[in-house]
Amino acid sequence: MKKIISFFFFLFSFFFIQSQNLVPNPGFEMYDTCPYSTGQIDFASPWFSANTSTPDYFNICNSGIFNVPNNFLGYQQSNSGQAYSGITFYNTGAGSPREYIEVQLIDTLKTNSIYCVSFYVSLANISKYATSNLSVYFSNSILNSGSMNYINVIPQIQHDSNSVILDTTNWTFVSANFVASGGERYLTIGNFRPNSTSIIDSISGSFQPDAYYFIDDVSVIDCDSLVGVHEYSNNANFTLYPNPNNGTMEISYFLNSNENGVFEVYDVTGKRLMNYVLDKSSTILKIENKELAAGVYYYNIRINEKTIKADKLVIIK
Repeated sequence: MKKIISFFFFLFSFFFIQSQNLVPNPGFEMYDTCPYSTGQIDFASPWFSANTSTPDYFNICNSGIFNVPNNFLGYQQSNSGQAYSGITFYNTGAGSPREYIEVQLIDTLKTNSIYCVSFYVSLANISKYATSNLSVYFSNSILNSGSMNYINVIPQIQHDSNSVILDTTNWTFVSANFVASGGERYLTIGNFRPNSTSIIDSISGSFQPDAYYFIDDVSVIDCDSLVGVHEYSNNANFTLYPNPNNGTMEISYFLNSNENGVFEVYDVTGKRLMNYVLDKSSTILKIENKELAAGVYYYNIRINEKTIKADKLVIIK
């Protein structure tokens, strides 16, 4: 399995340490039985349904309607590997019937630690509706509802309520960070709002009366363990202030005439988001970046291609 986070150390080994994805079977690649009917998410062990509804499992091993990429809900290649899951996030039926997938994490979340949570979704072609209510709920014990209706809890992770995901062609990356209370051991993905407060869009030409999404590559990373800070001895003083900030920050530094400096910011997947050349004629770099969403990032300062400092950058809004 190829996982973006799990290769983070390979990409940035000069200043990051590897951190474990706490989600077992995150891409649904491992299975004990090839899916042949609806509601068989438990074939991708240790995933299971959090209520009495029937979340689905799709794998290239099936030659029929539970195949990847062709299946009874549309056409979609997996984001990685050869499998993915699928659930109903919104349905017009009585009682707001919903589907949820749940899994026990590899380890218990630590009190006051920041966790980076992400997964990929793609709207199924046959869906008449789309929604922004894609959420993740962490619990200390198994979340086990005895009905098919929506589960009334407050999720720690909620996708942007202003962004309804309509894309049926590509995978959309959903990510957010949260501070754990401590003791959380189970993760559940779904929509925890009733129909009356669910944010939806109607899609013309589609006939299935729900918002059904494929899900792939679920990740929970301890953000606090991602960075191993290494400060090397040289004659460049470097300070970032304030941290946390809202995207407006100031970097103070000193460069000799024979030194070239660069300030870079990366997200948790290793994607470089900011790259600023440090002007040798100045000692202050002022940055106003309103595009960075609230969350945890990582910065790197390099002098003559050598990393002299790396640390966590927290953006708050």
